[in-house]
Amino acid sequence: MPRTVTRAAQVVGLLGGVAWVVTSFVWDGGEDPVELALFWAGAALVTLFLLELGTLLVKRGLLALRLFVACALPLLFWMVVSFAAASADDDGIVWGLAGVAVAVFAIVQLARPGPQRATL
Repeated sequence: MPRTVTRAAQVVGLLGGVAWVVTSFVWDGGEDPVELALFWAGAALVTLFLLELGTLLVKRGLLALRLFVACALPLLFWMVVSFAAASADDDGIVWGLAGVAVAVFAIVQLARPGPQRATL
């Protein structure tokens, strides 16, 4: 996977997490169009980040395996967060905490050095 695509996905994940954190501060049940737009934009960005992260989990193997893991990671994330949001009294807090977790993980990924190229 090209390094620029990975870095772009990490920045996208950071932006999506921040969007969810901002949404959690203004969340009042989901009737405001700006609130909904911010939430769904964050959701799309977080999903793209998780898809890219899923492709990095399988280094070698069949393309079908890489695609399966790439799709399974966002689905697992969405199921866990949706279940927690449905169980909570205030689901805005759950989405905000999920945004913080994604943003922190994206920052950690951005801070890691990339693979070094061998020089001959």
